[in-house]
Amino acid sequence: MERIAYLKEQYKEIYPDYKKIEAIVDAKLRERIGGIDVNLMQVTSRIKTWSSIEGKLARKADKYSTFKQFTDNIGFRIICYFSEQVDVVADYIEDIFDIDWENSCDKRRMLSPNTFGYLSLHFICKLRKSDEYPDSYTDVSFEIQIRTVLQHAWAEIEHDLGYKTVFAVPRDIRREFSRVAGLLEIADESFSRIREATAEYELEVRKNIEEDKADDMTIDRVTLWAFMKRSNFMQNFLYEIASISGARILDVNPESYLKRFDALGINTLGELKAFIEEQRPHALRMARDLLTDSEIDELISTVGFYYVCRSKFIFNPDGIDEVELRRYVTSYLDTAKQIKDEEDRIKAQWKKYRTSQSMIK
Repeated sequence: MERIAYLKEQYKEIYPDYKKIEAIVDAKLRERIGGIDVNLMQVTSRIKTWSSIEGKLARKADKYSTFKQFTDNIGFRIICYFSEQVDVVADYIEDIFDIDWENSCDKRRMLSPNTFGYLSLHFICKLRKSDEYPDSYTDVSFEIQIRTVLQHAWAEIEHDLGYKTVFAVPRDIRREFSRVAGLLEIADESFSRIREATAEYELEVRKNIEEDKADDMTIDRVTLWAFMKRSNFMQNFLYEIASISGARILDVNPESYLKRFDALGINTLGELKAFIEEQRPHALRMARDLLTDSEIDELISTVGFYYVCRSKFIFNPDGIDEVELRRYVTSYLDTAKQIKDEEDRIKAQWKKYRTSQSMIK
């Protein structure tokens, strides 16, 4: 009991230093990892409460006599989306802190191939003395866990169920545990392959567009974004619109136009290019009517798509196809009132240009 009371007093004394170390490490992690090309889900930290430490002392009565022997009273958790990001983040952590390799472990490699369990990379670290922190800071160990979203899901559910080891799991339940663990590992690997394939596809799309060989490519999120950003044809069209008022173009995601082009029966970049070419004179007329002598100094990068889609209906000499208009408008609006109001606006614009008798043929 005297040892517990002594350690409790130590905890009270060292807790303010724990808080300062937690803040220093958190700032270092966010600054360093934030500067690399890794999109993380979460970086969290915690300091163990005295009740948690007391429980650990009860379970391992002979292991701890001083707080320097604790390695995880301050803990950090970094959750990545993809398994390959775990090693990337680990490399940066090795550059920032001193690693206690004897007490660190890679649970991904410790698990027997015929068992299931928790996968994660655990580093026991210290602040570097060379960074000129006080000895009271650099003598304190802290733990950094790095895992994927799915590894995190496994760990949280396993913890909630209360099973710490395979031996704690009833035999009849072990098989189900093994199946789920296997599925999560396969899913982790599959997501990584999907990410890699997506990156390769983006490079292929960019190359084809820059070389003007993308006409047969299906319109999707990747191809539409690349077409808007990298096609000389599209950039020239945007420049024509922007130069009317001297506005600058702000890049925005064109994904909202995927449904609109689908509603208009435009499925490939070649079809989109032909559609823009056909509607270009009408679209530029609309733009001049709206932007000339205006004070608009910024336009979003989807403005070209907006004008060509609009001009298809407004400059149709045969009148508006009600069915096609409804299909188009419902591709980007939801409520009945929004849809009706938009249809009325387009019909009013058609009537205006029709009446003016200056429609561009």
